[in-house]
Amino acid sequence: MLIPHPAMSPVALRACRALRPLAMLTMVVISGAIASFVLVRAPAQERLMKAEAAYEGARQAQVRQQTMRKTEEELTEVWQELPVRKEFTALILSVSELAQQDRVAIPGMTYTLQKVEEGLALKASMTFRAAGEYEAIRRFIHRLETTGPYLFIESLDASRSTGGSQTASVPVIFNIRVVTFLRPDSPPTGGT
Repeated sequence: MLIPHPAMSPVALRACRALRPLAMLTMVVISGAIASFVLVRAPAQERLMKAEAAYEGARQAQVRQQTMRKTEEELTEVWQELPVRKEFTALILSVSELAQQDRVAIPGMTYTLQKVEEGLALKASMTFRAAGEYEAIRRFIHRLETTGPYLFIESLDASRSTGGSQTASVPVIFNIRVVTFLRPDSPPTGGT
C-alpha cells in the first residue's frame, strides 16, 4: 500500500489515492498468478514423472518381449536341428563307421533312452569301448566331437591294453559315453 508522505503535494496525494486500487489489483493478480503457477506446476510435474515411469515400464516390457521372441525363435531352431528318435539307430551306425574310418575298434555298444523334464525330448546315450592306437583314438574323438552339433562326450576314461608288447604304439582302450537329445517321432496321422 502506498502511504502518503506529509511533504507530498495535493496532486500527488490524489494520484496516490487513485492508484491504490490499481496497486491492490496488481498485487492480487501477481499473487493469483504465483498461486496458479504453483498449483498447476506441481501436478504437471507429477503427471510428467508418471508418464516417464509408464514410458520406461513400456520400454522394458517391449525389450523383454523382443528377448522372449528371439529366445523362442532360437529354441525352435534348436528343436528342429535335433535328430528325430527314429534317426537314433542311424546315429549309432554313423559312430561305428566313424570309428572304422579312423581304425578304432568298437567291440560292442549299449544305448539308453530316457525322458527329460516335461517329456519333450529324449536323452539318448551310447556307451562303448574304443580300442586302438592312441593317435587313431584321438582323431576319432575329435571327429566325434565335431560331427554333430548336439552330440556330446559325457564321460571318457582311458587305460592301456593289457595284451601286446610294450612298444611305442601301445594300443589303448577308452570307455566313452556319448549323449544327444532326440525329438519324439512325429505323431501318426489319422487312425487311433
